[in-house]
Amino acid sequence: MNASHLLILGCGYVGEKLAKACIAEGITVTGTTRSDMRAEELRALGVDAVTVESAEQLADGLFKQCDAILDSIPLTRGEDGMHASQLQWLPLITPKLSNLKWAGYLSTTGVYGDADGAWVDESWPCNPSSLRGSERLRAERAWLGSGLPAEVFRIAGIYGPGRNIVSKLMAGGYKAVAWNPPHCSNRIHVDDIVEALIAAMNAPRKARICNLSDDEPLPHADYVTELAQLIGAPAPELLTPEEGEQQLSPMALEFFRDNKRVSNRLLHYELLPKLRYPSFRDAFDGSHS
Repeated sequence: MNASHLLILGCGYVGEKLAKACIAEGITVTGTTRSDMRAEELRALGVDAVTVESAEQLADGLFKQCDAILDSIPLTRGEDGMHASQLQWLPLITPKLSNLKWAGYLSTTGVYGDADGAWVDESWPCNPSSLRGSERLRAERAWLGSGLPAEVFRIAGIYGPGRNIVSKLMAGGYKAVAWNPPHCSNRIHVDDIVEALIAAMNAPRKARICNLSDDEPLPHADYVTELAQLIGAPAPELLTPEEGEQQLSPMALEFFRDNKRVSNRLLHYELLPKLRYPSFRDAFDGSHS
């Protein structure tokens, strides 16, 4: 692999999986977190964990040592809603990253907004329908305009071990909106995200924007209904859009209000010819991963 020292800002679910894969390849990995307890968990995996509130608090020497950086920092919640902290700290750390060969920012397919069911590739105009999507787009632009060798990865709904809705379905009473016409969305397994990021680190392309999604767009209601059958869980309760507005949280509705089919053609062409989990069915073949 091209990188020798990877810095992961906000080393959460995806960051941890990537860190383990890179450490196994002999790469030094430093990961940031805001929690001392989380730092201990990361150290147990071999990550050089640093507890900081914001990226600009890291030592200048660390930035100089790093030749790869991944930004996996979520949006910051404030009294006035969510905002992208990158606009504050990225200009401060950019001059210190003097040996950087690769930078990646983990964004979301939510930046596209609603496409009325159309197939959406990386050239689709971004028109986010939520504050979350708008702020993610601002963070993308901050990285792409930084002058650093940065790439952006627009990620569909992430699932994998310890992060899926199996337990919610098994508990019964899961509710999903059956939109009419149906609203499509995509998912992607965390292992495929990690493989795509490693492929990008090995073949970097400055300013690349790449969708990370599986091969099968599907309405969420269809997804949870079929998944419940696969794992032997109670069937979810399907709500009308009106019932959904009354019974589900605004955030739950926000995730599934947009209707788009995310194209992963570029992902296949440049990074991963074949996914390990082309569809959620490949991950839930009895293993409940």
